[in-house]
Amino acid sequence: MNMMVNLRATYLSPEEIDKIVSPLLTKDFEAYGYKDKSIKEDETFDGEPIIRVRANVEKAVPADEMIATLSRIHDALRSENDERFVFLSAPGPEAPVVGGVDEEDAD
Repeated sequence: MNMMVNLRATYLSPEEIDKIVSPLLTKDFEAYGYKDKSIKEDETFDGEPIIRVRANVEKAVPADEMIATLSRIHDALRSENDERFVFLSAPGPEAPVVGGVDEEDAD
């Protein structure tokens, strides 16, 4: 385990993350019917801390716009010394499940 990384790590509070992320999503996803978002602190399968951001939009956001917004979010968080990786999703309207079983419900 690399102790140097952990000694220098800064974790913003969910409220601080929200203040950074919300204006970026509002501006970048306006054309896609941005409604709101959820922000969740989580960790990867190997225990690395991450941030999950889900933007609720009316229309799917093109991949190049998702990448550009994700880059802006990373830059903004890093400017506040929060080095956690961000997973950004903006799935757009939910498509109805046609036949079969939803994967999440297949446990």
